[in-house]
Amino acid sequence: MYKDILVAVDGSESNKPAVLTALECAKELGAKVTAICVFDIGSSNASVWGMGENKEFMIEAANKGLSFVVNTAAEMGIPLETKISIGRPAEAICVESKNHDLVIVGTHGRTGVARALIGSVAERVVRMAPVPVLICRDVMNPKEVVN
Repeated sequence: MYKDILVAVDGSESNKPAVLTALECAKELGAKVTAICVFDIGSSNASVWGMGENKEFMIEAANKGLSFVVNTAAEMGIPLETKISIGRPAEAICVESKNHDLVIVGTHGRTGVARALIGSVAERVVRMAPVPVLICRDVMNPKEVVN
């Protein structure tokens, strides 16, 4: 069914459920996994940190973001490829998704004003990706769970 899984990685704690889901799916299905980390140079964090378009800094930050999936995949014996992209996360994920059967992304589960101001990469990926998308919420964070 799914032989090539793409998982979007941002290095945050809330992204770990998506990573673990992707790796477990790959293990069960005998699939390979590609982890993509997209460094958004247009984000407010990039300008606040004053890094502009410092490519070396971006690559180092992306590698830190990928470290959890790299280490976990190695422990589980799951074949893994990593990709680092610079640009708009949703667009880069969707472009890469054309080479995969399934996309797995995490979401912070924000609602209301926070979601409106920040937007949702996961939502844009669902709307634009040419393949099925599985969204994994960080249900371990009680602040994010809606009753």
